Amino acid sequence: MLDALFGRSKNALIQQMGSSDNKQVLKAVELLKAKGWFRDGSLHAAQLEKANLRGAALARAEMQRANLRGANLTKAYLGETQLKAAILAEAVLHEANMRSVVLTEADLSGADLSRAYLALAHLTGTNFQNATLHGTNFWQADLSGANLEGAAMRDVVFFETRFNEQTVLPDGSRWTTTTEWARFTDPNHAAFWLGDSR
Repeated sequence: MLDALFGRSKNALIQQMGSSDNKQVLKAVELLKAKGWFRDGSLHAAQLEKANLRGAALARAEMQRANLRGANLTKAYLGETQLKAAILAEAVLHEANMRSVVLTEADLSGADLSRAYLALAHLTGTNFQNATLHGTNFWQADLSGANLEGAAMRDVVFFETRFNEQTVLPDGSRWTTTTEWARFTDPNHAAFWLGDSR
């Protein structure tokens, strides 16, 4: 079976990577790596909408502008993956390891990043509107200019995380040096922002 798959064309493997069949997706990922098509630009703007990439090892993949709308990336490994300007709206990234991922100007609106690990992530200008960020770890991530409007974010880790005056907070206001994040992340805070109570 693998011998037959290995002879498949680049486009056929990328199409297979966008399948809803997780076993076929994972096979396609490994073959794309083996053929050197993982980091050479072959996956730029790849159409992977609703792909079942659960548990996929996508570290250091070059996936700028890829369409991953509604994809299942639960527990996927995306360390140092290049996803600049990618579309991940409504994607499921539950418990995904995204250390040092590049998601600059990406669209994660409505995505579920519960308990995702985004330490050292590049998130400048990233759209997190209405995303679910419960327990997400943003240690030393750069959220300068990111849009968090409407995001649900209980128990989020913001340690040495970078923001600027263009960062939009869940209530639609802008970040300042006096922003009290506990108002958005701690349900026990006296002025906790309820949002849509997700």
